[in-house]
Amino acid sequence: MTPQRPIFVNRERELQELRALARREGPQMALLYGRRRLGKTYLLDEAWRDKNPFYFLAADTTAERNRRDLLREFEVWSGEEISREDYPNWRTVFRLLASRANDESLIVILDEFQYLMGTEEGVVSQLTAIWDREVGERDLTLVLCGSEVATMSKMEAGDSPIYGRVNWRHRLRAFDYFDAAKMFPDQDERSLTYLYGIFGGVPRYLAAVDIDETPADAAGRLFLSPRGEIHLQMEHLIEQERGIRDPGVYRAVLDAVARGNTETNDIAQAAGLQDSPMRARRALETLVGLEFMERERNFEAGSRATWYNRIADPALRFWYRFVHPNRSRLETGDPKKVWAQSVEPELDRYMGKVFEKICRQALRRHREKWGVVDIAELGRWEGQDRNRRSIEIDLLCRLVDGTLLAGEFKWSSQPVDVDVHFGLLRDLEDLSNSGQGWAGDGISSDRSAGYLYISAAGFTDAFVERAKQDPSIYLIELVDLYQ
Repeated sequence: MTPQRPIFVNRERELQELRALARREGPQMALLYGRRRLGKTYLLDEAWRDKNPFYFLAADTTAERNRRDLLREFEVWSGEEISREDYPNWRTVFRLLASRANDESLIVILDEFQYLMGTEEGVVSQLTAIWDREVGERDLTLVLCGSEVATMSKMEAGDSPIYGRVNWRHRLRAFDYFDAAKMFPDQDERSLTYLYGIFGGVPRYLAAVDIDETPADAAGRLFLSPRGEIHLQMEHLIEQERGIRDPGVYRAVLDAVARGNTETNDIAQAAGLQDSPMRARRALETLVGLEFMERERNFEAGSRATWYNRIADPALRFWYRFVHPNRSRLETGDPKKVWAQSVEPELDRYMGKVFEKICRQALRRHREKWGVVDIAELGRWEGQDRNRRSIEIDLLCRLVDGTLLAGEFKWSSQPVDVDVHFGLLRDLEDLSNSGQGWAGDGISSDRSAGYLYISAAGFTDAFVERAKQDPSIYLIELVDLYQ
């Protein structure tokens, strides 16, 4: 029997909370936002499928056009004849919606609400006036939903007119590797990891992949082909975000990071912005706010330590690592040939950082099952010791009891040997001798929480035997991440 993709993944808690919200008596206001393609509309549709809510999708157009479109759609939905001249501004429109809840409970969803805010002065103030003075005790559930994260998140700030009136709020985020895997119930663990490394956790991208399609075939059809669904979306991903006035700068910054530059000055140089580094900094801040990028400092580093910037979304990283540099070849050539010549030989090297991200997600998800107490700080370290030897440690985790868990993540086709453990102990000792105080905890008998190793290809017999003799060593295989 062909496996079936689940209808609903991951959002069960939000689903139950939204349904409970609408069951409460009196007016309820909800705020839901998150970047595009994450399933906000799908979630709202699923929450009240049997309630016949009034749903309006605003457009990036004038206030007058949005008002007329809303009134026309409300007329069709309600079966009532609406005279457009009776509703010349948004205050009168909001009054109409509130009046519809006189005799029965009503759910109203205003999607892409940021477009209403940007077309006429004081839309939120007009909404607040009706909410405070005229909604009264009506059973009206109003959902303000949007994809412009910066604008929507400001609606709960202290200076926002609706401050203190929101009963429920949530920022929807991409799936982690575990929930992304639920979209492909019959794929093996290595294929699931490749799929996450290529398509990330954006539900819309994952849904475009056939349930039993190989990562290579899916990437060729959807990503590499100039006619592919995700290729077409990625081409204009930056332009879709309002407030970005110079998309070329943002694309150059993303390209620089995808090529291995992590520090701000190096990114500015690689992006051709060496004469205007502030533009690079502003672009990085915006991309972090959109969750396209993420930044972190070395484990337990001070507030003046260097930031390391990385692309957070695996799909965006794959695009700038493999698709963007080959766009000329892809426009006139065969995507399968580009995969074989330019992607497949480098894919496992690319997957190393993706696997680090997955392992961190797995540690937070499976922490209790693996016997790890609550986490206070989770990070990594890279740099040099006092002898200028380069050192990278994939996992450094300060637990709430003050102990330190250290470890390594290995995306490899060969079983990992015990020398990885001895190498980690040496790195910790050298860093401790170089003045990194936290490193001493990793080799202290009473301050160490042990050593966690996650390997995609398992471990040698020698390493397994060592772990049996040493209870401080935890060995986790790829299959353990998905159970």
